[in-house]
Amino acid sequence: MDRLNDYIITDKKQISSLLVPFDSSLTILDFSLMKDSMSNTGYMVATSAGTYLLKLYSNTTDKIEAAAYSYLKDKINVPAMLFYDGSKKHFPFAYAVMEFLDGVTFIQYVRTNLKYPPELAYEIGEMCASVHTRTYAHDALLDEKLNISQELPRTREKILHLLSGKPAEYLKPDTIEKLCGFIKENPEVFDRIEAESVLCHGDFGYGNIMVSGGKVFFIDFEFAYSGSIYNDIGRFFRRKGADVQALIDSRIYDAFAQGYNSVSSAPLPPDWLRLARICDINAMLCLLTYDHVSGAWVEDMEHDILCAIRGGVQP
Repeated sequence: MDRLNDYIITDKKQISSLLVPFDSSLTILDFSLMKDSMSNTGYMVATSAGTYLLKLYSNTTDKIEAAAYSYLKDKINVPAMLFYDGSKKHFPFAYAVMEFLDGVTFIQYVRTNLKYPPELAYEIGEMCASVHTRTYAHDALLDEKLNISQELPRTREKILHLLSGKPAEYLKPDTIEKLCGFIKENPEVFDRIEAESVLCHGDFGYGNIMVSGGKVFFIDFEFAYSGSIYNDIGRFFRRKGADVQALIDSRIYDAFAQGYNSVSSAPLPPDWLRLARICDINAMLCLLTYDHVSGAWVEDMEHDILCAIRGGVQP
């Protein structure tokens, strides 16, 4: 899938001016555009005092991310947000100066090392549960203080709404019929998924988890919101490429659950992975609201949707 927003292209002079309010003594030695994001724009900036990440926000996700980093900095490993300016008075976009993590994304770590250590799955589960300790009255968009700003429909309602829109242009009618039937016939499943609303990362994939200096960090909270715990868990365990998926077995699922349960006041139920797969259907359908989604993506999503509603744990 293409990027959600175009890169914000700038130059050394502009970057230097953006860094002045943070530290006017800095001299820029080098900078480079980071091309592994889908929404906002990042530059790795080497300066006379070290390397920083300059993050430029294409949309209005800056306030929620700044709030999430501030809230979580003493709870889990996140990069430090060293300076933030959302005023847009001197630059047309909100921006932040972040701690630069010299490491790799979790997907790169697994692929490079050809292994998936259960102890990392445990740590990720532990940190995920720490994020989820902040609870809400219902699913919602959040404001710059991480308080509810707009209530969202329940998971089942979001899925049904999406099936009446753009995703219906991609999915087979038989898939839509089976999914709608499953929702109608299994209200108790969705009652369990929707039982509690918590602070969710919002895009909890392997690309938003980093391994740096032997530590696990969560990054990119720009889509944080209030939702079911199974939103993040389902996104994390969404089916990966064959090389990575081959490394994910019961040891990984068990380690994640043990880490999660070591923090959460409500342990995950025995069928937590099935609930997560079902909940993730909503997020997968959201990916089908764009134009020009590849046929391969649609085929993979249909496979995963059908596996989830059939009760299969491993797609």
